[in-house]
Amino acid sequence: MDRKKAAALLVSAVMSLAVLTACGDSSSGADSAAASSASSQAVSSKAEEKPKEYDTTVFTVSVPSGWTAAAVPDLLKQYDGVTNPDQVYVLKGGKTAEEIYRYPYVWICYYKDAGKYASARSMYDDTQDISVTTGARNWEGYTYNSSGYPGACLTCKEGESLWVCLFVLENGENKITLQDSEVSTLLSSLKAK
Repeated sequence: MDRKKAAALLVSAVMSLAVLTACGDSSSGADSAAASSASSQAVSSKAEEKPKEYDTTVFTVSVPSGWTAAAVPDLLKQYDGVTNPDQVYVLKGGKTAEEIYRYPYVWICYYKDAGKYASARSMYDDTQDISVTTGARNWEGYTYNSSGYPGACLTCKEGESLWVCLFVLENGENKITLQDSEVSTLLSSLKAK
């Protein structure tokens, strides 16, 4: 395994641990059929200019052209084929959740109870506070470095709930920035059901 794949795997493992620690069994009562349906809704359309809406059954997000939404396997039930409706990967490029090791992406997590979120900031190097505004939302968070890979974490509290977006900003030759219009589209389009 080359250095880039190992680093991407490390970033993914750290984020998985943070989410697993924070949310436990977050299948929210969704059965395998509903989760399977959400998984089959992977969105990727380069032919259309308008973003497509992706529905996790818990929230929706607009996915820009050239990006793909992919269901996130439930870490506690992944061998049963169950996905976690509180989360979605949105990759720039790629078509499946397994391709997060090759493309930059945003891991969007929704916590109905903000108190269940535990920050993974202490696990990263070179953290710097940031603020981002998209539409009516004000996001707070930090940029970081993990094994030479730049990333970011943004959070936005709404009432008792919390949005958490973890970014892998570079993966191989592929890059995204927090200033990209597509990133703004993703963040401003999030709607809880």
